[in-house]
Amino acid sequence: MGIFVLAFGSAAMIQANLGVSSWDVLHIGMTNWTPLSIGTWVQIVGLLMLGGSSWLDRTWPQLGSIVNIVLVGFFLNWILGLHLIPTVQLLWERGLLLVAGILCMGFGSGMYVASNIGAGPRDGMTLVLAQKFGLSIRLVRTLLELTALTIGWIAGVPVAAGTFISVFLIGPVMQASLAFWRRRLVHDS
Repeated sequence: MGIFVLAFGSAAMIQANLGVSSWDVLHIGMTNWTPLSIGTWVQIVGLLMLGGSSWLDRTWPQLGSIVNIVLVGFFLNWILGLHLIPTVQLLWERGLLLVAGILCMGFGSGMYVASNIGAGPRDGMTLVLAQKFGLSIRLVRTLLELTALTIGWIAGVPVAAGTFISVFLIGPVMQASLAFWRRRLVHDS
């Protein structure tokens, strides 16, 4: 469920056309250079991130991490291809769609990470770096978002206000969602 919520959030930000998440700046940049879809680039970059975090942590990826890589890209292509999110024109509607997208991305990330079946590639890298260097999830995620944004921007993808807003909000929303779902899972056990 969390994986679909995350993909829905990404698609909502794309449809809002006010700036996509920093990782999607990178993914869209890659679609400009190749015939591959954004969902396929989500999968390719995810595989590279998963390999990097597994190497840093000296562990094998969990099945849930691999499932995440496959499904986020699939769901994103599916949501965009079927036009499940309507195109909106008014600025306030686009703003609401942007906020909904940011909230869905952070909430969905926290939801599936709390399930302990394997973090997604970006979330896994966030958790590994936070633990390895004793930093907060919020700070590490924000730094990773800024790195992806910079690479995407260098690749020639324009960035907008929504991109910068997402850089600073996805991490805190993910951290709050993770805490919420961890408490809920402990309470329900």
